[in-house]
Amino acid sequence: MNVSCLCGKTKFQAELKNHDVHACHCSMCRQQSSGVLMSIDVEPSSLTFQDQSYLKLFQSSEWGERGFCSECGTSLFWRTQDGSYCNINVFAMDEQPKDLKLSTEIYIDNKPDFYQFKYSTEQLTEADVIALFSPNEKER
Repeated sequence: MNVSCLCGKTKFQAELKNHDVHACHCSMCRQQSSGVLMSIDVEPSSLTFQDQSYLKLFQSSEWGERGFCSECGTSLFWRTQDGSYCNINVFAMDEQPKDLKLSTEIYIDNKPDFYQFKYSTEQLTEADVIALFSPNEKER
């Protein structure tokens, strides 16, 4: 799958794990994107960059980092720092598969009340997500 930022200066390929789209309602994603950030899981080792000159990484938590284009600001991916998980901005794919499905909403307890999606999804709270990704939680 070909992926690129808005200006086209940061391009990479990634291998999709499935066609399930996730919506994140956390305060960081909402601030970064001015709304819900929608992503899709990829094989973490499959990110192959054509040019990393404009790729910037931001460590957004103890266990996660965000990749974005420093030229246009497009949010490109979120991944765990240990490299075990990665998702990409679903709208940064050059072409979206026709059978994408909104399957999961995360940080559902952080979602503002003024919007909601039409379809039912699996819903994970902030505590659920932290338990999935936090290195401290994995050791228990």
